[in-house]
Amino acid sequence: MKSVKAAWPWLALALLAFAAWRVGGLALADHFAETDPERALFWRADHPVALLRAAELAAEEPLRAEEAKDYAERALAADPLDGRPYRVLAELALASGDEAQAAALFGFAARRSPRDLPSQAWLMQHHLRNERPAEALAHLDILLRVSPDFFTQAEPLLLALSAAGPVHQPLSELLARQPPWRLRFLRLVAGKATDLDAVAPLFQAVRQTEGGLAPLELGPWLDRLVREGRVGQAYLLWAANLPAERQTSLGNVFNGGFEFEPEPLGFDWRFSRVPGARIGRLSGEEVGGRMALRIAFEDRRVPFSHVRQMLALPPGRYQLSLRAKGERLRTERGLVWQISCATGGRGLGQTPPLTGHRPWHAVQLDFEVPEGCEGQWLLLRIPARIEAEQLIGGQAWFDDLKITRKP
Repeated sequence: MKSVKAAWPWLALALLAFAAWRVGGLALADHFAETDPERALFWRADHPVALLRAAELAAEEPLRAEEAKDYAERALAADPLDGRPYRVLAELALASGDEAQAAALFGFAARRSPRDLPSQAWLMQHHLRNERPAEALAHLDILLRVSPDFFTQAEPLLLALSAAGPVHQPLSELLARQPPWRLRFLRLVAGKATDLDAVAPLFQAVRQTEGGLAPLELGPWLDRLVREGRVGQAYLLWAANLPAERQTSLGNVFNGGFEFEPEPLGFDWRFSRVPGARIGRLSGEEVGGRMALRIAFEDRRVPFSHVRQMLALPPGRYQLSLRAKGERLRTERGLVWQISCATGGRGLGQTPPLTGHRPWHAVQLDFEVPEGCEGQWLLLRIPARIEAEQLIGGQAWFDDLKITRKP
């Protein structure tokens, strides 16, 4: 009995030593699983990560195909829920010329391990080669969600897809589900597409989905159309995207009574911040409708040109009419409304300067839009020639801007 009792502490120590050795071995297996899978497998023969990595390395050498297959099958046995070993088996099938078997195995890999980017990328390319855009886009969506950095690498592919007519419908349906890369994609197409006629139907298809195009998505496309001289096309798209209640304000000048809060894109008013001036819409006496434009100046030098609107006037003769009011408007040069060509900046005319203290009064300007003047800017500015002439104080009010065509 005494000998048994004496041996017990030694047995306990042996068990503790074995447990420590085992835990240490498992830790070493985990440590070397990615970098040295053979060493990891020495410590744990069924380590799933080490088996997968060993399979991947063996698959890179054609003469080790059978070894790679064995490692992959052992990895599946160790962790049946991991789809990545199927990807290794798929690559081996592909190397042997069996694309159908490879496609099936890549499919298993993607379903069990959706974050396995090589499987998703191969399946995307496989479906594109076989003219199945909807299936290809599903894998592209996963790639861009799982790895946002993939977007930059995929830019040439994304631009090609945006210009492919058969892809537009499934692509617009995917974008309608608001994937996190949607805005970045639409801005990429607006900025870098080379064939505007090819990508225009995509923007039209997205516009017709539920929710349409948000201002941040539509704005860059409209700006690109204008830069390319397609002002009429840009205007029609912008007008079609307006809410029904705002379409009543359509005309040669949009929202000329300032009844609606401007959305600074397309052919709406654009108000820019500038030190020394406060731009806003206010109600007041003799205002037509509910609101008018008011600019309050703070007796500072202000290089003011911060109220403008893009126009889409075809060649012809026109008249600009508006109402204006000055309240102790102290300025040497006054405020003028100027119309110029959007490209080249050719001036078409400007109103008499507003200065001093004047009640509401009518202002008119006759001008002509020549051929080749695609798009125009209607701009409120101080026509200062030197900095000293930028000094301005007081308030200016404007309302009821209209442009009518003359016979």
